[in-house]
Amino acid sequence: MIVEEGQLKGSFKGFKDRDTIYEFFGGRKWRQAEYKYSYHYAYMPRAKVTQEGGRYVLTVEGMGDSVEVCRE
Repeated sequence: MIVEEGQLKGSFKGFKDRDTIYEFFGGRKWRQAEYKYSYHYAYMPRAKVTQEGGRYVLTVEGMGDSVEVCRE
């Protein structure tokens, strides 16, 4: 189930650590909930957060991987 879909604000530099915050246009923020490092630079990429069971997963256009997130 898609929880949020749209563009991320500003520069996206991939997945890093549990302190990484991703902000969508519209203001909703998501914090990375697992350690996963994968570098990818994009400016204002399209992204979506889906709910899979009891967890939320962020998928960003151009990334071959996704990461677990939680509401900030």
